[in-house]
Amino acid sequence: VLSRKKLEQEFARQAGRLKPTGGLWVCWPKKASGVKTDLTEDIVREVGLAAGLVDNKVCAVDETWSGLRFVIRLAERKK
Repeated sequence: VLSRKKLEQEFARQAGRLKPTGGLWVCWPKKASGVKTDLTEDIVREVGLAAGLVDNKVCAVDETWSGLRFVIRLAERKK
């Protein structure tokens, strides 16, 4: 995703689809990539937390993209 607005829309759609042990990877362009975006790691994390998820992994996908993996909090997983 390239914008906070799009990220918020996608989180609203995708967060409810997660299985209890599933994960949702979100990727955004790094600042040094030159790709126009209003996203940073902090903003991606903020949007994910606001959607009720928690990040548990970070990844440098390549020279352009970074990623965070979000999951359902352990205390909120249905057993």
